[in-house]
Formats: sequence, C-alpha cells, structure tokens
Amino acid sequence: MSGRGRLRRVLMTAALAIVMGACVPLCGIGAKLALSNAQVDASYKCPFPATNAPYRVHGSIDIDNSTTNTVTIKSMSEDDTLVNTVGKWDGPKTAKGSSKVTDFSPKSVASGAKSTIHFSVGFVCTNSGPNVTTYGEFTFKFTLITSAGTYKIDAGNRHRLGFATAG
Repeated sequence: MSGRGRLRRVLMTAALAIVMGACVPLCGIGAKLALSNAQVDASYKCPFPATNAPYRVHGSIDIDNSTTNTVTIKSMSEDDTLVNTVGKWDGPKTAKGSSKVTDFSPKSVASGAKSTIHFSVGFVCTNSGPNVTTYGEFTFKFTLITSAGTYKIDAGNRHRLGFATAG
C-alpha cells in the first residue's frame, strides 16, 4: 500500500471517529436510564397501645435519564421482607408484603435530566406493650415500570419498626 493510500485510510478512520463521537449524544448511542441510591426511613416507633395503626414509610430513589426522550414512570411497586427480629416480636417471623406505590413524584424525567423520586409506602403496626426492647427490620425492593422499560432496585438500608414499651 502506498503512503498516499495509507494516509487516506487514516484520515477516513479519523473522520469516522469524529462523526461517531458527535453522534453519541444526539443518536442515543449508549443512552440509558439509571436508578441508584434507593433509601427508606431508617425507623419508626409504633405507639403503645396500637392495633393496626397506619403509618407511612418514606423513601427516595435517584434517577438519571441519559436517553434521548422524556421517560414516564407508569407505575411503581414494592416488596418488603422481615429479615430480623429482636425481643418479643408477636408477628410472623417470616413476614413478606408487597404493594403498589401510588404516592410518588415526579411521574416523568426529561431527556438528559437527573432527579430524585420521592414516595411513601403504607404500613401498619400493632403494639401490645412489650416489656423489653423489641423491633423488626425490613428490606425493600422496588420495581418501576417506565416508558423505557422495567427497572428494579433494592433499598440500600433497612427499615426498623420498633415498639414503645408499656408504662
């Protein structure tokens, strides 16, 4: 191959690399939706006395939309699992629950934007007044169905449900 042919090939390769580099943000190559930093309230103390007393577990998830379109969050759900108990826990030791999360915001994230989804999950507690320190710890897993697909993320912390003691 002559020096001139080699130079032409190098210049064509360089031009292609420049065009592709310019296209990446515009063409959506490598664009994605990313969830991170899922967190829930660290603790809640169930008052004494209480029977099926409702309370809210608040949380947040960071979202980064590097796609070329606005992403709409169509629905959100949670799965919670009791993973640890201490003291006189009266409930089942293998409690699991799930629910649709309807209280969340924002409902969409613009192309190229970052945001934090804030939400709350309904819980209930019953407290008959243990005489020793008692609590249960729950893990949470979240599923978001969006216009860009379905995404799952685990909370990075546990939620501890404690109980006020009697008298």
